[in-house]
Amino acid sequence: MASKWFIFKDQNMVEQIEFPSNTRINGKEVGSFYRDSFSCKATKKDLNAAYVYHAIFAYLPKPVQIALKIRNTIVKWFGFSVADVKMALPLENIEVGKQAGFLTFETVSDSEVITVASEKNMDIWLSVMKLSEHEYAVSTLVNLKTGSGRFYMALIKPFHKLIAKYCITQAINEKRI
Repeated sequence: MASKWFIFKDQNMVEQIEFPSNTRINGKEVGSFYRDSFSCKATKKDLNAAYVYHAIFAYLPKPVQIALKIRNTIVKWFGFSVADVKMALPLENIEVGKQAGFLTFETVSDSEVITVASEKNMDIWLSVMKLSEHEYAVSTLVNLKTGSGRFYMALIKPFHKLIAKYCITQAINEKRI
């Protein structure tokens, strides 16, 4: 029997897309950077961006939480910042300036939520942006400031894409969005 980790019911509801030109994190690229974006088609309509952000990141699947804890244990020895694996606050507490784990809420509006984390090796932005009544873009931008940051990103890039798609798919499959 296949592990739940690799099961993607409704797999076509999440797909990698071109980086949205109208996200507020577009244009923050500096030097060496990595960015990607996934669109998801929600089963519910007219949700605001904060709700979708919370529906995805407040319920990280157990395998993802374990992977993040292992990652934190390893990367702290290489000078990377580590924090709790928590990436969201209770929905009613999501507002500009509040912190959830290593992320700080930079923008909170009905149409887009942006979190940011900055450390010596990289600056990271995560955006959830409403594209239409049923569609949202989940985008990541990472400015790589050091050789260690570039090496780290090269190692985790395939895992990042798999985990991002998995987390979004879980939110859809569990009918949170």
